Amino acid sequence: MVTIATLGEFALIERFFAPTAATLPTGVVLGVGDDAAVLSIPRTQQLVVTTDTLVEGVHFLPDADPLLLGQKALRVNLSDMAAMAAQPHWYLLSLALPKETPLTWLEGVVNGLRQAAVRPGGEVALIGGNTTAAPLGARSITITMLGLLGKDRAVTRGGAQVGDRIWLSGTIGDAALGLAAARGELTDLDEADRLYLTGRQQLPDPPLELARALQDSAYSRAAIDVSDGLLADLGHICRASKVGARLDLHKIPLSEAARRQVAGQGDALWPALLAGGEDYELLFTAAPSVQSQIEQLATQFGVRLSEIGEVVAGSGVEVSRDGVTLPMAQQGWDHLR
Repeated sequence: MVTIATLGEFALIERFFAPTAATLPTGVVLGVGDDAAVLSIPRTQQLVVTTDTLVEGVHFLPDADPLLLGQKALRVNLSDMAAMAAQPHWYLLSLALPKETPLTWLEGVVNGLRQAAVRPGGEVALIGGNTTAAPLGARSITITMLGLLGKDRAVTRGGAQVGDRIWLSGTIGDAALGLAAARGELTDLDEADRLYLTGRQQLPDPPLELARALQDSAYSRAAIDVSDGLLADLGHICRASKVGARLDLHKIPLSEAARRQVAGQGDALWPALLAGGEDYELLFTAAPSVQSQIEQLATQFGVRLSEIGEVVAGSGVEVSRDGVTLPMAQQGWDHLR
């Protein structure tokens, strides 16, 4: 088996990453191959920066498909860009890998990164990074992504207003169920549902173009990506905006695969769906007066959008069904608990 140690650090860089420096992407003065990258930022725009790390045993299983893993590593950062309504342009890549890592594994990850980097608004370019050794079973992939948006145009968590409607893209809970399925914890899944749910966990699809259109139209007042769970992330908006939120359980969008699990397990499953992380959907608030315009944008970009509740005075997130408040012991993913 050929491992990354066979080539060594600098040969790996030459083989996988240096070719990107042959043609400098737009805005890159100096890219891969020096101590730091140099970027040119238009005077009318601001730089948006985010970072995420995927760690073996925490975010992915040892037998995870490296091609999907590379795509996911980039897409979770694209999700942050969507939440801020920024246009992604460049990224830095840091890898911590055991010396025994097969070369084919790294090839899969790199190919996945390249596939995910091709976007409708232009390719997200690799401009540098770092590679270091790690103990067996401790592989990690860290992406730092940089994007641009117009000055003072960022959509933050702090803009929600009382009376706003709460909107959610896609469906929630699929990733939590997909991870449970991958771990062998859901024994009653049929094969089609298992493939769908594990696919949703392995390959998120944040609605970046819709998020930018919502910002361009000034419809979204506050936004966040659902990475730690719907309840936790809506709670972040509430705290930043100093408001409360009320969700209607009947309006929470679920996939057909998730609905079949609820039908089999009943209400006991709802807390896990509402608190499960890694959905990477867009959660935002908007004035009720722009509902029809938002629905038109959703149709234009082919994104499922659901109005799931409203912003209210007070604090915290309340979930109700038929006017009855439901207790939610789980609130969301905490990386240190």
